[in-house]
Amino acid sequence: MSWVWGTSTPPPVSSAVFSVSGSIVISAPPEKVWQTLLDFDSYKQWNPFVRSQIILNNPNSAPLSVGHHIKLYPVHLPPTLDDTNVGLLQTSSVLAEVTVLDHNNHRVAWRIAGMLPRWMLDAERWQMVTVEESGGAEADVKCKYESYEVFKGILAYVVRWYVGKELTMGVNAMAEGLKRRAEQN
Repeated sequence: MSWVWGTSTPPPVSSAVFSVSGSIVISAPPEKVWQTLLDFDSYKQWNPFVRSQIILNNPNSAPLSVGHHIKLYPVHLPPTLDDTNVGLLQTSSVLAEVTVLDHNNHRVAWRIAGMLPRWMLDAERWQMVTVEESGGAEADVKCKYESYEVFKGILAYVVRWYVGKELTMGVNAMAEGLKRRAEQN
């Protein structure tokens, strides 16, 4: 049986044309990192990759949930916190649908939505926060942030050629920004 995209488990990298990933250990409780990750309004302050995320189908301003559509804009490639000196070809936007939101296990995923038929281009991004073994006092609590996105479809080859390295830089820059933000007092 083959794996089905858009389910409650991350897609295997082997199911994709290519993937990008990044991870970082953060000296903060997982709840704080999770809260920071889901605070889309603060992205402009710390996230050099995805500068803003807006929930589109949310007229009552409810908390993020599965089925919500989010607009990620601007996405800076290469990543930068400087919005003023970014060229037209260095920004893009993405429309995605939240497919998984697991507050207990600190996992969120979204899949690109409505842009092209999935056989042409499909992408799913997973972000997870897990507790790292510290063996020490509560003040020594650390967690690991992991993010990866898998791409499939015939246009995934074009995406990999055109911005594959920049996407990897972006995922890693977001991880580093999240670390700095979450470790602030």
